Amino acid sequence: MKKLLLQITLLAGLMLVLQGCPYGTEIAIDEPTVKIDEKLLGKWEAKNSGDYMYTVTKKDDFNYKFEKKGKTSTDATLYTGFLSVIDGVKFINISEDASSTKTFYLYKLEMSGSGAKATLLPVTENITEKFATAPELKAFIKKNMGLSFFYSKDKEEYFRAD
Repeated sequence: MKKLLLQITLLAGLMLVLQGCPYGTEIAIDEPTVKIDEKLLGKWEAKNSGDYMYTVTKKDDFNYKFEKKGKTSTDATLYTGFLSVIDGVKFINISEDASSTKTFYLYKLEMSGSGAKATLLPVTENITEKFATAPELKAFIKKNMGLSFFYSKDKEEYFRAD
């Protein structure tokens, strides 16, 4: 009985940890063609975790550099990302620089009018369809992006820290 209870507890814990993972794909929604939005540049702090600071800089005219750094550590994780727009809705395609395989994680981006708050809605990891091309992925997102269950329940809110 104790063994069963332990297994159930471990499974529930694993489900909680994996719940907020965004959808990962080997192809991006499209190529980087949306110019840098100056409102995204700067330092950001997550609403739910004061442990990390995020710095967003311009890599080139279409790509961002994201640096995630612990407030008590000098270690940093670097990401590259760019915006895609589908029917006026902005999505971020982001990948970790140090990863040996290129995986893009997809988030819907909502910005406050003042640019002081950014909300990321992770595209759900429960997508089982496989896409061979960016147009196929983009068409799938366009078809489903209005559905509430297309996004993970755990939205991520960030506030300007500079």
